[in-house]
Formats: sequence, C-alpha cells, structure tokens
Amino acid sequence: MKFNRAIKSFLQYCLVERALSPLTLNAYQKDLDQFLSITDSENYDVTSLDKEIIRSYLSVINNGYKPKTLKRKLATLKSFFNFLEREDLIPVTPFRKLHIKIDRSKQLPKTIKESSLSQILKYAYLEQQKFCQSSKAYMEITRDICVIELLFATGIRVSELCDIAPQEIDLKNNKLKINGKGNKQRMIPLCEKNSLKILKEYTRLYKDKFHDSTSFFLNRDLRPLSDQSVRRIIKKYSKIAGITENITPHMFRHTIATMLLENGVDIRNIQILLGHSSLSVTEIYTHVSLSSQRDILVKKHPRRKIR
Repeated sequence: MKFNRAIKSFLQYCLVERALSPLTLNAYQKDLDQFLSITDSENYDVTSLDKEIIRSYLSVINNGYKPKTLKRKLATLKSFFNFLEREDLIPVTPFRKLHIKIDRSKQLPKTIKESSLSQILKYAYLEQQKFCQSSKAYMEITRDICVIELLFATGIRVSELCDIAPQEIDLKNNKLKINGKGNKQRMIPLCEKNSLKILKEYTRLYKDKFHDSTSFFLNRDLRPLSDQSVRRIIKKYSKIAGITENITPHMFRHTIATMLLENGVDIRNIQILLGHSSLSVTEIYTHVSLSSQRDILVKKHPRRKIR
C-alpha cells in the first residue's frame, strides 16, 4: 500500500474506532503530512519505510521544535506504524529497532502570578459595571468573565470549555460534565461562589439562546465560542489590566493545579480534576511546588536571622 493511502486508512481508523477528537485528527494529519514532505515518501510503499528514513526525518526536525513537540510528532509516527503492523500492512514497525531519547529538560509549566490574576478579574468586573444589564455589551462582558472564572475554577482545557453543551452545566446540583481527551467523561463540582454567581448570571442572560445551540458559550453571532475567541478574551482583559506577560488559557489550568498542590490538596484529587489519564502527567506540578518552596526557603528561612 502507498504511504498516502495508508495515512487515509489510519485517520479513518482513528475517527471510527478510536473516536479521537477533530483537533487530534488534525494534529495527526499535519504531523504525517510533514513526514511525507520531508522524506519525500508520498508514493513509497509502506513496506519500504525503514528506521533510516525515520532517522533522516528526525535529523531535519530535531533542532526546530521544543522537546514536547518532538515527542508528540514521534508519538504520531509510532501510532501510525503500530497501526500498519496490526493491519499486517508491514511485518514489523521500524520503531522496534530504534532507541530514541529526546532531551526533555524539565520545563516547568508557566503559571499566572496571583497579582496578575487578581488584576484581570478586577478590571473585567469593572468593565461589566460600565453597561446596563439590557445591553449587548453587558451580555458579552458577562460571558467573558464567565469564561475566565470557569477556566480558573475548574482547570479545564480551552477545548473542553468550548465543547460544553447547555445541558452539561447543572446549576441546581452545582456540577459540570466534561468530555475530555479520548471521549473520557468526568464530573467537576462547582463550588467556588464567584464562578457560580457569574455562571447563573450568564445563564439568565443567554437561556433563550440555548434552545437552538449545542454550545453553552456563544459568540456575538450566537455560534459556539472558538478556542481562538477564548484566547482573544484573555488577551483583551490582560491588556485592560495592564498585564504585560503573555497569558494563555492553558496557564489557568497550570495555575489552579499548582495553587491547589501548594495548599496541600492530594495530587490524586488534582489528577481527577484535570482529567489526566496518568498520575505521572500530574506530577510535573510537584516540581513547580518544590520550586516555590525553594524560593520561600531562600528568602524567608529563619536561619538568616541567627548569627
């Protein structure tokens, strides 16, 4: 089978049998298209692809991406070749004879300073107060605050936030149903009073719009809010608050996880909250916590006062 045909079969398998999300499928497609382009193997038969072609590909991309991205691209290729082996399209995956080590010098996840977070929320609420409750501007700002509060209250991914359906937010029992990676569902309790208050306000303003929508968060055209729109919302209120650092939606996830850990919350509870399939993924936040502890001990240890 030709390589380009094999890719189509693999993506179809990922869609139908593995039920992967459109975002994941799109990432797989891009990674495999890049492999085709760099190795010029579009019309190769899959049986002719060996470890030397993979080594050649790695030598080209090795210095152009961060370790995390390289690891993802390799994972895509491994998954693809494993599929070919299972389908008996190749006798054995070439990765069996490769030992690839990527230098993943531990990059700690970036978090938002507490002061910056406080300023963003403060100025977002101040913007809301400028408009009467019947105006479109008030509705949009209420939605924006709701997005920010929910990202911080729950630590959900931006894609998960955009995929929330109206029936998945239960404000009677204060819980939120999330469809995570790999279609894994989890329930998150909604306990934080500020986020609950703004959620109820947003629901009151938009409840008549939900009937024809599959999405809880809507843009001004009453279509589902996109990932890019959420990024623009964060950027907008960061600018209004005078925050110079580049804050992304994913940093809210890192921030809540780190703060919970530093407040003594068990790491397994944080794993369930974030929807991590493995505890090892969540453990990166222990490094952030240790970093913070080290900073405190350097600056505030009482030994400094003892002569």
